[in-house]
Formats: sequence, C-alpha cells, structure tokens
Amino acid sequence: MELQRDIRILRFMHYRMNSAFALFSHVLRYILPFIQPVSGVKEEIRSICGMKCSIFISDCQDRGTLLKIHGGAFSSPAAPYHKKNASQYAKAGYCVIMPDYPLLPFHHHPEALDKLIVLASSIPDLSVIEGDSAGGFLAIHTASAMKNKPDLMLIYPVVMPSEETESMRRYVSAPMWNSMNNRWMARHYLEGQTVPAYDLSGIGRVFVETAEYDPLHDEGMMIASELSLAGASVELSETKGTVHGYDFLWRTPFARQMMEKRLLWLEGK
Repeated sequence: MELQRDIRILRFMHYRMNSAFALFSHVLRYILPFIQPVSGVKEEIRSICGMKCSIFISDCQDRGTLLKIHGGAFSSPAAPYHKKNASQYAKAGYCVIMPDYPLLPFHHHPEALDKLIVLASSIPDLSVIEGDSAGGFLAIHTASAMKNKPDLMLIYPVVMPSEETESMRRYVSAPMWNSMNNRWMARHYLEGQTVPAYDLSGIGRVFVETAEYDPLHDEGMMIASELSLAGASVELSETKGTVHGYDFLWRTPFARQMMEKRLLWLEGK
C-alpha cells in the first residue's frame, strides 16, 4: 500500500535523518508565503520579541488577540493548514499572532517556551492562547507562567512528552503521528531535561479537542480533567474516526465542521 510505504519513509526520516527536518523546515518556509489567508483576512509579517510573526487581521478585532502556537513536533514551522486555521480565527474577531518560534534540530527546551512567555506577556489584550499538538505543550506552559491567564484552546495537545499513557502504548504505528515518533520528539526536544510543573489555576474558559486514533488522545483527556478540577469551564470535543493532525485536510467537510465548533467556542457560544 502507498500509505504504508509513506509511513515507512516518515519513520526513517524521524529516526535516521535529523537533517531532513532542517530541509523540510526550509521547504515549508518557502511555501508558506504563497499560501493566502481565507477571504476577508489580511496577513502582515512583523518581528516581535525576536521572532518573526505572522499577524492575521480582519475588519473586526473586538475580541482581543489570540496567540496561535502551531504544532510540528517542535521541529517544523507552520504548515499551510496552520495558516488557514489562524486566518479563520481572525475572521471570528481576533487579531491572531502566529510566531515562528525556535525549532529542532538546532534549538531545544526551553528556548521556544522562554521566548513565547515573553511574547505573550507583551500583549496587553491577549484573550486566548491556542496550541495544537506540540504547540499545545507550549500553550499550557505559556499560560501557566502568566499572572493574568487567558483562555486556552488545545487541539490534540502534547502534555507529557516523555511519559506513557494507554493511548501512547496502543497507537504504535498510527498514521500521521504515533508513539515511536513521540518518543523521538521527546528525546531530542527535552535532551534529558525535566518538564516543569504547570499552574492551571485562574484559567477561565478552555476548549480541548482530541483525535480518536492518536497516541496523544489520553493526554488531551487528562488535561481537560485537570483544568476542570482547577475551576475552568471546559468544553471537550472528542472527534471520532480521526487521527492526529486530521485537519491537515482542512477543506474536507468534517474538518470544516470541527472548525465551526472551535469558532463557536471562540465566539463564546
């Protein structure tokens, strides 16, 4: 099967070709400027707190600023679907900032987190921090470090990079992302460092989305439960029949349906 061949190639890249990530990053950075935001949204590029940031704005920005922290195993820059998602959030009434934060293989924990905390703390009207996958880990810890905590949106998030859950043990060879990939990511990103504790108190509203056939599924469920116990109002969206990063195919009817669910939450409905 073509899918199985592609999965084997991706595994080889993950385990044997760290330089492939650097090449992939350059390719994405070349492609991304040619990807247009959705209709009605403009993109500006600025340097903020030492990072190149994409700023997405629409005619209406009455909901404050949303900081979007994209995923990519701490090793890939934003993909085209991250840009599309960010511009959808902008159309919902937010000024969206998506930073190009430090990545593997040249940068390790906590370089990206330190920069993102400085960036988030510099935004006076920060309303929401959104993070998908590896970006979810950074979103949790960025929000944790803030005195006045914004709302939090977590899309199939990484929560415990170096720990095992039942879904991590189950999905060893799942497409898009699996537990072997996750172990590679944790080993290279953390380099033996301990993940700091996070403080979830003071977060008002939270949206957590999980994918069914995802090694990170249980981590999403766990963080939703922790946030609820900490007093947050949590909306849990358990997508069915999905794999990690399913919204990469952002034009599909199901991905658009799930995006509408995120937008309804962002609009406070």
